[in-house]
Amino acid sequence: MGLTGSVAVGKSTLSARLSESLQERHFDVEVVSTDDFLLTNLELKQHQLFDEKGFPKTYHLNKLAQMIQDFRDDAPQVTIPDYSHELADIRPDVQKVIQKPDILIIEGVTALQLPDHILDLAIYVDAKLADIESWYLNRTLAVMDKARFDAKSWYYPYTQMPLSQRQEHIMSVWRRTNLKNLQQYIAPTKAKANVIIKIDAQHHIQHIEYDD
Repeated sequence: MGLTGSVAVGKSTLSARLSESLQERHFDVEVVSTDDFLLTNLELKQHQLFDEKGFPKTYHLNKLAQMIQDFRDDAPQVTIPDYSHELADIRPDVQKVIQKPDILIIEGVTALQLPDHILDLAIYVDAKLADIESWYLNRTLAVMDKARFDAKSWYYPYTQMPLSQRQEHIMSVWRRTNLKNLQQYIAPTKAKANVIIKIDAQHHIQHIEYDD
């Protein structure tokens, strides 16, 4: 299944909870993030795509689709890249081995950008734009705060900024990249969803809509 929605809407958390619930029912579940199939930062810069990181063209979507197809063809395991949020990049010389599960959950902003026949179930997580923007700001500030004493972190340089400057930088990135991605690429995939989950300002599920 694929699960998508805006940046900061809670896709990873919801996928983890869904995985736990299914495992309690004795299913073997794997959650794979689409971020593992991002181009490296070096590739993004070489192709002048860094400011559009997160857009569909910045992912190896063909490799993600091939991974799913390999499992459909009964491959016992697949090897994929590993994205680090600390580095904000694919880890060099590191790969993850994923064993064939009973249920595979693909979560991320491009999860529903795959060919229609690839996914058995498509889920879209929706929320008010004002709430998403607030979550994005607060989440990014929290990540930056954790990076204060980690010079290796991608976010470390931003921790040296005054708070007001950090906030303006975060929202500038939101408007320039993430909001544009949401409006142009992510939101249109809602039409492909079998299930739409609407969440409120507290991240509580408010309504679930099923495609008949």
